[in-house]
Amino acid sequence: MSKNPRDYPDTMPSAESGRLMTRGEKLVSFKIAGQSFTYLQPGWWCSLTDPDDMEGHLVDEDNQIAEMARRTAKVLAHGERVFVPVVIRAIRQRCGLTQREAGLLFGTGEKSFEKYESGEIQPSAPTKRLLRLAWERPELFTLGEDRRIEPAPKDDDNFVHEALRTAHVDRLYESLFATPRQEEPQSSF
Repeated sequence: MSKNPRDYPDTMPSAESGRLMTRGEKLVSFKIAGQSFTYLQPGWWCSLTDPDDMEGHLVDEDNQIAEMARRTAKVLAHGERVFVPVVIRAIRQRCGLTQREAGLLFGTGEKSFEKYESGEIQPSAPTKRLLRLAWERPELFTLGEDRRIEPAPKDDDNFVHEALRTAHVDRLYESLFATPRQEEPQSSF
């Protein structure tokens, strides 16, 4: 069961009917694009078990859960089965990133994760591959205590050498990466 936000009471009277509502999770169903979707909705409900009795009250986090369920269902209804808003948020949170940090770290732009998590846009195929990698190896996508996003190193000789060696082409291309020598100007005497 979801937590009780802000230490509200476990029961309260309904503002509509005066009936007693109990804090809990109710199975809620809705339709989008002709498809039915069901999820558990936290809130205060007059009946937690009667699917036809929808009298209840939602606050704060409850409304956020309802909105995320609808966003996710909308993307599911359009055929995406994996990278839906709630999964993208879970991946980002597993990496300990804000939406802005995730967009900058993934190279998709400061507002991209806000748009992915709202269902406004879908991530590209390369971004989906990075998201899967972030789920499998979140340590590769976490930030240090200073929360700085470091640019890729400009000159990592070891990385270049290892990449060429692993591809068995170091013999052919290693000299391209040698430190360039300044040529002395030739005198015209």
